[in-house]
Amino acid sequence: MAMSRLMTVFCNLIILTILSLVTFAIHLPNQPTDRPHKFRISSTTVAPASGVSNQSSESKDGVATYRFINSNTGTTCILMRTDAVVEVKFRLHNLEEQADSFIPEKALVEGNCKNEDSSYIRLSWTGYSLIISFAKSPGGELWYIDKVELTVSPDLPQLKGVKIHGNAIKLYRKTMVIPTPVGKSYSCEELVIDLETDKEDRPPPGLRGSLLLRAVQLQPFMYKSDKFEPSVECKEMRTYRDETAPLAVGTTLAIFVLMTISGYAIFRYFKVKNVQYNTME
Repeated sequence: MAMSRLMTVFCNLIILTILSLVTFAIHLPNQPTDRPHKFRISSTTVAPASGVSNQSSESKDGVATYRFINSNTGTTCILMRTDAVVEVKFRLHNLEEQADSFIPEKALVEGNCKNEDSSYIRLSWTGYSLIISFAKSPGGELWYIDKVELTVSPDLPQLKGVKIHGNAIKLYRKTMVIPTPVGKSYSCEELVIDLETDKEDRPPPGLRGSLLLRAVQLQPFMYKSDKFEPSVECKEMRTYRDETAPLAVGTTLAIFVLMTISGYAIFRYFKVKNVQYNTME
């Protein structure tokens, strides 16, 4: 009976320890985290925009402002200010080439903000289409960039000679980026988002790319104001430590303790049983 109580108490202690470690890690998620890619937004499947904004003509030192307005409320729901460049690298005649393009101030702005927990903004200009998709964490405390898709026309002069399957070159980001508290904006002097191909698109050899956002400030899920809320800078976010190692160490320690106590319990069980058998004799 005493041994049974000891094992029950110990098991409860192990469960509480593991739960506390997992909870601690979840509440400090300000590091880029891999997420399963269940679907992607394609230029051929994007739903019609819920409204097209009159983007701001505001520009200072090359930094443009892109504003998407929710047609249902007439208020800004996604706001982005940046000096941005997209870069596409590929191999042609056994040499690495690249096609770069600044995102112009007058890019066409489209998007969708109908869902409270997910939204996207789409910027289009000659030969290019960029979709940045946003989502909230399960508890609704954080927002983050969920997916990025860059579509490039093979008819651009820089891409002449590149053999592709289909009618466009596509690059994706399939992992979570810049988790930020809901109600705050994200700002950084420079944010680089690497883009990769999808094997299903049968991309040409050596194809890869990146999205460079300079002097960026970004905020989706806006409801109360047409201006940025106080920002969380990327420098501040980098001060959060990665909780993966503490979680792994804590879990390993808990398992080790459990195995030690279990071994001791088994040893005690057989020892007591053996003593009782010898006493009976």
